[in-house]
Amino acid sequence: MLCDDCLAAVPWLADPLCRRCGSPQNQPIDECLTCQERPLPLDQVRAATLYAGPIPPAIRLMKYEGYFGLARPLADLMVQAWPRWQRPVDLALAVPLHPARQRERGFSQAELLVKALSARLGWATDPAALQRTRHTRPQVSLGAAERQANVHGAFTAATVRVIGKDILLVDDVCTTGSTLAAAAEALLAAGAKSVAAYCLARAVGDQDAALQLPR
Repeated sequence: MLCDDCLAAVPWLADPLCRRCGSPQNQPIDECLTCQERPLPLDQVRAATLYAGPIPPAIRLMKYEGYFGLARPLADLMVQAWPRWQRPVDLALAVPLHPARQRERGFSQAELLVKALSARLGWATDPAALQRTRHTRPQVSLGAAERQANVHGAFTAATVRVIGKDILLVDDVCTTGSTLAAAAEALLAAGAKSVAAYCLARAVGDQDAALQLPR
């Protein structure tokens, strides 16, 4: 579903990065200014690609126009990039949608990605381990501080399913990391040993505003 021209134009995420949040930097740094001002409760956030080139339209088609078959070739990009960022994974979890939003959309793009990744990389996954229990506004319409407040306390995790485990959160796009942080807080509170995140694409600034479509 991705042609050779699109595959050749994939903008891979590469060093130098902030070692914690994975944002592009001029030189490698342990914590960027954003991480110093708003520390993330995640050991590491990485992505396969930048949110540029053929990636934004592919994500938009997958999420909003029903082309959920794109999840597999997009997950293949994540598999291809994983050796650069890999770390121990006891359990891979999709960042969940609220049940009402998932019913509206008909599927969760993050669940499709994590299923494809787990099949290719042999990761264990457990959809019941993390739930979004509070309906929130779409993050793409909000600034950084608003995103953080919007998703605060939006997730709950099942202690029996996550305690003592190294968890990898999987999502399609990371911008400020607020949603990942809120999910990580729930997992750590439930006893997870560590939480990291791996996304398809890394957006910088308000790049993901292009995804602001009716939901």
